[in-house]
Amino acid sequence: MKPLDLNTFAQKIDYVRRASMGVPKTFQIDLSVALTDQKFDISGNLFYVWQSPDQTSYVEIKVNNTREPAIQYIAQTGLNTPFERLYITTPAGQTGNMTIIYATEAPELMTLIDNRAVTAANLADILEQLRGDVTPENWGEVTVGVAAVELLAANANRKACWIDSDPDNTGNIYLGFDNTVTTRAGGNNWFKCLTPGMGWGVDDYRGAIYAIATAANQYAGVGEW
Repeated sequence: MKPLDLNTFAQKIDYVRRASMGVPKTFQIDLSVALTDQKFDISGNLFYVWQSPDQTSYVEIKVNNTREPAIQYIAQTGLNTPFERLYITTPAGQTGNMTIIYATEAPELMTLIDNRAVTAANLADILEQLRGDVTPENWGEVTVGVAAVELLAANANRKACWIDSDPDNTGNIYLGFDNTVTTRAGGNNWFKCLTPGMGWGVDDYRGAIYAIATAANQYAGVGEW
């Protein structure tokens, strides 16, 4: 077969007038409906996940045959290969619609232009982290004594926290990451010592925080948001 002579723009325009080449098509996947190797009788030379509810939603696609390996595709990923059918699996527990774009023939006549950064879908999460919450996750007063107590439990939603030693305290409060925390006199398992009136906070740790004091009935104000 004689190769296509598409060296000039005029030649390409004349060619697409005679055949629908390089024109992309789309179809949608309802992610709330669980599918297993659902056959889609479509053909082309590339497919691409154009839109998705979020950056973590995905489908698994096998190309041409169910014996082929299933590959996960999320937003802004795809494959450039000839195919005559796709087998798509949608894992349970997802919601929303995913739009998949595919193109038939003449790859030299079409190039996908997608200027979205891969991280663009996560910008809302980054903005939420920078802004912080409008309501606190947890706050109040905790009595700390000579036995370790948990000031804050692990919290995956925490963006920041603050711990303050009451100015009226008569002893020091030592902070640690589990119930083996000690005072300096009792050992070396601590990371921060709060003298009366002193505070400490962090904005990049979401695990538990424990405390122990050098005297009974010491008070710590705690908050997380």
